[in-house]
Amino acid sequence: MALQQTNNGEGKVLIHQDPRISELVNRHILRNKRSGGIDGYRIRIFSDIGPRARQASDETKARFFEIFPEIDIYREYDSPYFKVYVGDYRTKNEAIKDFKRIRRYFPAAFIVPDKINYPDFENE
Repeated sequence: MALQQTNNGEGKVLIHQDPRISELVNRHILRNKRSGGIDGYRIRIFSDIGPRARQASDETKARFFEIFPEIDIYREYDSPYFKVYVGDYRTKNEAIKDFKRIRRYFPAAFIVPDKINYPDFENE
């Protein structure tokens, strides 16, 4: 999209491509959306069972949000466990950066492989 925008004093880029390329890209995007995410990593900060596990997971989410509002939080019920995961990291190295900060407040935290959400791409 950015290539198609014109600005004063700049050249213009014209792209000629077979329309089937766009069709293939759209098929690829649709297939990826159906798979429920991409392979990556998250940080698990809570896992518990029992009568108070649901409430404790909510309290953990709230505490985490107060400390790290910029990081996404996910709660799952994987019978009989309530689990709280944070972040969407493409690589383990990305996860380690936040893990070092998070571990100070949540010492039982650890990094796990998981399906993560697709990153948001912004048109520049």
